[in-house]
Amino acid sequence: MRIVLLWDMPDEIMLVVGYPSTVLYRNQVGGVVCYQGELEGILSPVDLSRDTIERIQKCPYPQGREGITPEIADTPEIADTIDGLLAAAPGGQFLKVDRTRLDESWEAWVYVSIDSPDSPIPTLFGPYFGSIFGFGATHGVLTWLNSD
Repeated sequence: MRIVLLWDMPDEIMLVVGYPSTVLYRNQVGGVVCYQGELEGILSPVDLSRDTIERIQKCPYPQGREGITPEIADTPEIADTIDGLLAAAPGGQFLKVDRTRLDESWEAWVYVSIDSPDSPIPTLFGPYFGSIFGFGATHGVLTWLNSD
């Protein structure tokens, strides 16, 4: 297995599409805990504005604990906030927080459901303005620099 460490990536939000690529992407996540989230897949940019990126990064993630549900995090519904921000961004509308994996998500490591075109042929117009093609409905993770 090949490993790519994302600890020094640019201050953006990236998408790891779960896929049997033999490449494992690993990032430090969870705030001060510095847990190492990892997923085998393909790394892709996500076209989000600086404001949207900052608002996702500044959600009230629990420090030192896994899980972003109100029951675990004792915070407002982070998943609803992220979904609203993604839905309002043309380049993020193909992503939604994976509600079956809320208890496994951390700050800087949020599991998502992906709805990309089945066709591998990119188009420049659309209703789809995402960055990946040919994956169809699948899963992945949104990741960014950890706040530790």
